[in-house]
Amino acid sequence: MTKFDLDRFGKVMSRLLVISQRKRSVIFITFLIIFLVLAKFTTPMFSGKSMDDIGYKSFVSEVVDFIGIFSPIVFFVLGTFFIQDLEGRQQRINELMLPATNLEKFVARVLLVAVIYPLTICAAFIVADGLQLLISMLIAPEESFSMVVAYFDSNSSIGDSLLWDKVLSTLMSYSIAIFGGLLFRKLAWLKTTVSYLTVIILSIIGFFLLKIFLYESTDYEVVFIENPYASMISIGVSLLMFWSSYKIYTRLQVINNRWRNI
Repeated sequence: MTKFDLDRFGKVMSRLLVISQRKRSVIFITFLIIFLVLAKFTTPMFSGKSMDDIGYKSFVSEVVDFIGIFSPIVFFVLGTFFIQDLEGRQQRINELMLPATNLEKFVARVLLVAVIYPLTICAAFIVADGLQLLISMLIAPEESFSMVVAYFDSNSSIGDSLLWDKVLSTLMSYSIAIFGGLLFRKLAWLKTTVSYLTVIILSIIGFFLLKIFLYESTDYEVVFIENPYASMISIGVSLLMFWSSYKIYTRLQVINNRWRNI
């Protein structure tokens, strides 16, 4: 088995969906509760807001914007769950003995954490929005407004360039999260997040130190300009992370005894 076979890949994906059913149920229920709590603030009876106090549509949009700020962080953490179900010895044996190529199994797991898990959260968001909308329509029909509609309204003005940058940023974020999920085995989400933030902070500190040095010691200064190669750099980092992740995945061991299995 050296070629990518769609029929075999479909069976691998189906098996993975069955295995992850409990995990997806936990994700759905957890975020359904979170969204219901947030939706409480958009329901007139609980929020204490009315059209006389504040534009209700604007108020709901603020709640949705709050959700939008934290969603990339949530999706990043979910990406680190790449092989969370392979913590046990028997689970790793089953994965290694699965009659499929490493690429098919790897792609199936990428789709699980990058597509299926986010769709599960989206489903929880839609259900929570439907419940709050039903309550709002019963209590104050003139003030009911959908959070889903507010989300699409807030993103309708995004230009093609900004949308492309957002797609590349999301792709790079997932690639880094998956790499961290494979590099670290215990508390992968925490170690990956801390490592990622540490690199960002050190990069910012290094940039400002360089800026201060150039300003005080030379006649040069740092000027921000639009980088025409930003997209290529983002794609390059994503491909490097996915390639590195795949290489680590192909070297999975039944017994974790290497330095990277920390």
